[in-house]
Amino acid sequence: MICNNSVTIYHKGFDETNRCEKWTRYNYTNAWIFGGKGANRNRGYDNANDIEIRLPYSKNDLDINNFAIGDIIVEGTISTDINSKEDLDTLTYEITSINNNNFGINKHIHIGGL
Repeated sequence: MICNNSVTIYHKGFDETNRCEKWTRYNYTNAWIFGGKGANRNRGYDNANDIEIRLPYSKNDLDINNFAIGDIIVEGTISTDINSKEDLDTLTYEITSINNNNFGINKHIHIGGL
């Protein structure tokens, strides 16, 4: 699988000790990313902001439990830890679908987002 970018995923959890949201950052250096913000003639306005990400198992240390609907996606490698989405001053997406394609030759996790 050809990889064209890196991606950072902020996985939302809950800190039982402090009784608050907790965001865990995962950086993946080998990702295939397609789409993004902005209208596109080929995709139309309805799907203009969709993003698709494929993370190959062969090039990343992956755990399907590190992904959930509502997690934050940021293109590129980010080193900032956050307490909320508002802590990020860059373009973000939200995970809307996750598929664990762990079969065949190109095993990968396929993520969709808006």
